[in-house]
Amino acid sequence: MPREFAGAPQFDDVLRSTARVLDCIRVGGSETRQQIGDLVDLGKAVVSERVRALQAAGVVVEEGQLASGGGRPAKRLRFAAELGYVIAVEVAVTHLRISAADLAGVVGWTEHWPYGMSLGPDVVLGELENRLDDLVHDPQRRGDGVLCGIGVGVAAPVEFATGRVVFPPVHPEWHDQPIRDRLSGRYCVPTWVDNEVNLMALAEARHGAAVGQQHALVVKLGSWVGAGLISDGRLHRGAQGCAGSMATAAGGAAIARQAGQLARSGASPALAAILAAGNEITAEDVATAASRGDSACDRLLQSAAEDVGRVLAVVVDFFNPGLVVVAGGLTEGGDRFLAKLRETLYAGSIALATRDLQVVRSRLADQAATVGAALMTLDMLFALERLEKTLATLHAQAADGVAVS
Repeated sequence: MPREFAGAPQFDDVLRSTARVLDCIRVGGSETRQQIGDLVDLGKAVVSERVRALQAAGVVVEEGQLASGGGRPAKRLRFAAELGYVIAVEVAVTHLRISAADLAGVVGWTEHWPYGMSLGPDVVLGELENRLDDLVHDPQRRGDGVLCGIGVGVAAPVEFATGRVVFPPVHPEWHDQPIRDRLSGRYCVPTWVDNEVNLMALAEARHGAAVGQQHALVVKLGSWVGAGLISDGRLHRGAQGCAGSMATAAGGAAIARQAGQLARSGASPALAAILAAGNEITAEDVATAASRGDSACDRLLQSAAEDVGRVLAVVVDFFNPGLVVVAGGLTEGGDRFLAKLRETLYAGSIALATRDLQVVRSRLADQAATVGAALMTLDMLFALERLEKTLATLHAQAADGVAVS
């Protein structure tokens, strides 16, 4: 591979400037050497040298020319995202979702199965491995590139440094599960694990409702209530990776228990019918029934919205975000749920904190966690700490003949 990347001291000037140039092309949208030079504090000759090295490594290709503005037309540069792919996983309370994305983070395939965390880690992680085994051997779903990394979002607190679940509030049997080590050992690629709401926040900040926001709060109202924090435009995990955990009784598991009482008492005909059919009642069932006019379910959701709103008021006063993005099954209960949440939040926060605050629904819906898992994985793969290894992997893949037209 090019000498610049082979055995170079980590974090030296060549590596740092190479990373900056690559980021301009990979995520910054730069298509020419001039555009790169306008974004980074590097001389024209240095930019050209770094681009040549990236071309020699196979990760940057020239693809046509831009329209001339009077001089010689500039050659268009493109990141060869098809050289590799990453796998993004969501281990949710109610399901397992897997996506495959190219190195630009574009999801090309996704699927989900009803393997909830209540089945236990052995069953769920075993099924995950079965599905991943199928995926890595199926180029029609994953593409022709090389597997570069795996990202996993789990509906539980995660110690990011170790990739282990730590004392989850809903399914305690998942405590201390070494998900990162298990998958990286099996598939021989770097793996990262994070709380799923952190990854949802990352996705919303890059491609969803929080694009352009420097300070945002992404809240998932699922079986448990959690939040992801975007601070100064970056995901904030905290010291141990558990920033954003919130104590509230309005999680889906608690609502489902109350919904069971409504069903057994006959107060909610819709829920009683679900119970009579032998099915388990979920918070999403409550939201659906409320949206169809079930008054008992509507009252239950209104109470939940007030509970969440009161907790969020404290968080908003403390963190002072410019935007709150709300996601999860409880948001399907119609506009009244979100209206009550807003009303309670605004009433409980100081005026300055809510003066320009917006509370909106997620734009990515059920795809947010896996989109975020893919983005996290790519961020880590192309970080300075790992850049040389990633470039070496992609250089070898390009040398093996993957088309990069």
